[in-house]
Amino acid sequence: MAEFMAPESRLRIQERIDAVRDRKTAQTVDHITRFDKTPSQLKAEMDRYVIGQERGKKVLATAIAYHYRRLGAALQDAAAQSGGDVEKALRQVKTPKANILIVGPTGCGKTYTCEVASRLVGVPFVVEDLTKFSETGYVGQSTSDILVDLLVSAGGHTLTAQTGMVYLDEIDKIASEKTLTKDVSGKGVQKGLLKMLEGMENTIEFGKDRLTLSTRHVLFIAGGAFDGLEEIVQKRMERLGIRGLWREHLLPDDLVRYGMERQLMARLPVRVVYNALTTANLRDILTKSEDSPLQAFIKDFEAWGIRLVFTEEAVLEVARRAEQEGVGARGLTSILHRVLLEPMFSLPGTHTGEYEVNAMHVKAALA
Repeated sequence: MAEFMAPESRLRIQERIDAVRDRKTAQTVDHITRFDKTPSQLKAEMDRYVIGQERGKKVLATAIAYHYRRLGAALQDAAAQSGGDVEKALRQVKTPKANILIVGPTGCGKTYTCEVASRLVGVPFVVEDLTKFSETGYVGQSTSDILVDLLVSAGGHTLTAQTGMVYLDEIDKIASEKTLTKDVSGKGVQKGLLKMLEGMENTIEFGKDRLTLSTRHVLFIAGGAFDGLEEIVQKRMERLGIRGLWREHLLPDDLVRYGMERQLMARLPVRVVYNALTTANLRDILTKSEDSPLQAFIKDFEAWGIRLVFTEEAVLEVARRAEQEGVGARGLTSILHRVLLEPMFSLPGTHTGEYEVNAMHVKAALA
C-alpha cells in the first residue's frame, strides 16, 4: 500500500516519526543528566532486592553511579556547546569508562545484581550468553548481534541504546584452549569484543535500515564462574609468599593464564569476586528480598483465595536444599515449585483460607 501513498501523507507520517524520535531523545538526555544517585544511595536501593554480596554491590554501585553521573554532566556541557544538538553532543563527549568483570559461582547473583542496577538507573539492559557466539557468525551468533539486541531493548532508538548496559554472561566459556596445532574455542570471539568494549562506531542491520550505533558510552559488565581460577591465583600467591584471600589478590595475569586475552581484560578494569550464597543468604532471599520467589507463589495462591504460609523451619529447609544442590538463588524457584506442586494442582476450587507448609512437608516433597 505504501507505493500508492500521496506525498503529503508520506511527509505527514515522517514528521510524526521525527517528532516521536526527538521527544524520545529529549527524554533520554533529561533522564541521564538528572541522574543524581550517590553510590551509597544506589547500593541502598539494590539492598532491597539483592541479598548478600556486600562488597560486590558496593563495587558495582560505585562504578555505575560514577559512570552515569560523569556521562550526564559531560552530556549537559556538550549539548550546551553544540546548540542543543544532542546526537552531536553524544559523539563529542569523552569520558573514561570503567567496564566491570564479576567472578563468581552459578546462582550467586551476578546477572541479577546488574539487572536490578539497570532498572534503578532506568537504562536499557540486555543479557548476552557468550556461549552462543562464534567468530564468524556462521556457527551460533556474531558479536554484532549484541548491538541489535541492545537496540531492540531501547525500542529501536539509537541514542537511548548508546546509554544502556550490556551483561556478557559466561565470559569464561570463551577462554582460549591451547592445542599443539591451533588456538581453539573463543579467542576469535574475545577479539571481536575488544573494540566494542573500548567504544567504537558500529553499523548494524536493523530491519531494512542500516543504523550507526556507538558503544563509547555503553557500560559493559562481564560475568563468569571461572572454575579453576582460584587454584591459579593461589599457586601464584604461594610462589610469591603472599598471604590472604585469593579474591583480594586477583590480577589480570591470572585471567590471562586462565585463557582470557590480555587486551580484553584491560578493557574490564573494575573486577570483583562474588561469594557462593550461604543458607542464611538464601533464607533471606526468600523472606526479605522484594523480588522473593516465595512471595510470587504466595500471590499465585491468593488468586485462588488461599493464604499460603511457610513456617520458619520450612523456609530454612528450602534454603538448605538450594545450597546442597549448588543451584544458588536461581534454583529457589525450582525447589519451591517441586515443594508446592501437589497443593498447586489440588487446592484451587477445593480449599480456601490458610494452607501451611512446614519442614516435614518440604522434606517429603523433595525426598
